[in-house]
Amino acid sequence: MNVKLLLAVFALAAVGSGWFAGAGATADSAARSQAATFQASAGPPQPELDLWSSSSRLGVVAKTDVDLHVPAASAEAGKLTLYVPADYGFTPVAPPGTGEGHVLVRTASDFALGDLKAVNPALYVNTPQAQACAPGPHAAVWTMGLEFGFSSTKTLVPIYVDQTSGDETALGAYKLQACLPLASVASPGGWPLGSKLRDLDLEFTRLTNPTSAALYVWRAFVSNPDATGNPDSSTTYELRSDMPLPAKLSLSAKFDRKHHRAVLSGRLISQALPVDGVPVGLYRLGKDDWTFLGSSHTAANGSYRFVRRVTRTGTYSTEAWGIRDCTGDSTAPTGCLNETLAAIDSSNVRIVVRRHR
Repeated sequence: MNVKLLLAVFALAAVGSGWFAGAGATADSAARSQAATFQASAGPPQPELDLWSSSSRLGVVAKTDVDLHVPAASAEAGKLTLYVPADYGFTPVAPPGTGEGHVLVRTASDFALGDLKAVNPALYVNTPQAQACAPGPHAAVWTMGLEFGFSSTKTLVPIYVDQTSGDETALGAYKLQACLPLASVASPGGWPLGSKLRDLDLEFTRLTNPTSAALYVWRAFVSNPDATGNPDSSTTYELRSDMPLPAKLSLSAKFDRKHHRAVLSGRLISQALPVDGVPVGLYRLGKDDWTFLGSSHTAANGSYRFVRRVTRTGTYSTEAWGIRDCTGDSTAPTGCLNETLAAIDSSNVRIVVRRHR
């Protein structure tokens, strides 16, 4: 899954209505230290959790995108439980109507955009929908207001938000539980959508980054539905995504006009992440979105370099992203599938190619 391309798809959809998942892990992955085994791909497509933040600085309010990606060949996602790491500034309890962010959904045949809003949690204490998904009272309830672009279908999907306690505190400080609409069977997440959910992207706009440098691990527990549409807890698997704070990916460009060749180079800097061997993707901005051009890996000091023939003026950017096997044990019934590195974007650079007269 590629975060830059995913966000471009959603941006294009809005106007018009990761790490890179490629062809297989490199052969030397088993020989590398576990702290630096992020790869540009990880074999056959699997569900994954992807992260992106508008700022990787400490202690600032930053838009944070959390994306659950479910490939076409995977079983449907019936329920998502997302754990927010400790030390984030997170205040889920708010007056009804408070905007908490935005939601973007892509199915096999449609897409939806909407808002995340706080509602009165008392309204969801005794409803059959809530009891089938996340029984009991909750500290807060948010709703995903989804309006689909092609079908014009509208649906409201609740998210149940609570502070963790007991053993669950090892997973995160807060948890968000949501049952998701399915393709053809009604579920606690609502009426059928007609096609399988492929991406659920939650953008939190009131989240504050931690104040201490560390690698913050976000976790998602995902359950498949049973035949009746209810979540089947026995199928639950875990996905993880690592957010290094602080982190920076630089980019500069030099253009050889005689040979029409550009050297694009930069460096990944992070106090929380080993910077050796991290995949970096190169992109060019087109008319409406980004085009992936190729990938490289950082050197021991975090530096990377691309050399490309350039014949026309263009805007370029890079993104550090990767995926690996999960580190450590999992409490999910079927284990942890994979662990991704949160996408770290560089600033854009523009290469100007002047025509000879």
